[in-house]
Amino acid sequence: MNKMKDMMNEIQELNQTQGVPQRGGKKYTQVQDRVDVFRKYCEFNYGIETSMVIDDGKRIVFKAVIKDLEGTIVGCGYAEEIRGQGYVNKTSAVENCETSAIGRALSSCGLSGGEYASSLEMDIAKKKKKATEKATKSQNAGKMSGSTKDLKEAIQQANIPEWTLSFPGGKKKTYETPNDLIDDIDSMLDKIFESDKKRPDEKIQYIKDFFELNDTRIAYLRKINNDDTFSNIDEKIRRFEDEN
Repeated sequence: MNKMKDMMNEIQELNQTQGVPQRGGKKYTQVQDRVDVFRKYCEFNYGIETSMVIDDGKRIVFKAVIKDLEGTIVGCGYAEEIRGQGYVNKTSAVENCETSAIGRALSSCGLSGGEYASSLEMDIAKKKKKATEKATKSQNAGKMSGSTKDLKEAIQQANIPEWTLSFPGGKKKTYETPNDLIDDIDSMLDKIFESDKKRPDEKIQYIKDFFELNDTRIAYLRKINNDDTFSNIDEKIRRFEDEN
């Protein structure tokens, strides 16, 4: 019981210091941060298991359960994503859906990041229904084609430095390492989301333009990093899109 209280207190502190701002002034504690706290206190006495329940080419549903060493389920959560809906799901719908399911499973144990806000979820459900109706029949919708080698060659043929980003408006910036580049994307998103100078639709359009300008490079980064490095970025964008 004490461990549970300690976990909840630490997650609450993370919410205040590192939470992602949401509509209405609330903050969302990202799944990765909550998993880190979960592992810190529970170590390997509890496990998180995920399974894909549905993947029909349009819609993905994941189930996540939290079990103790004897196999008793102490938490469970489901999540649904639409392939191609939003910029995260164009390339990482499976990973995004699995992360969301884990977040909901943690929330069912009291380690909430904000998933159980019912009014917000109603808005999200409406948007997902609309996206489902518009989704294409292709099972490859939203997937990047080509191997890592192909993506690297495309960057080289474009005759620009490997770790360079282009920004809407014509600005370019080159980084020493891919991690520096990824950190800057993360920082850029925080500034955009927290700014009161643009409307939500203008922010979404800027992000859309940014990712379209850098689609080949970001796809390459995802390939060489197995998508793990982009988990925070993907989650921030997904939450903002769902709310707006």
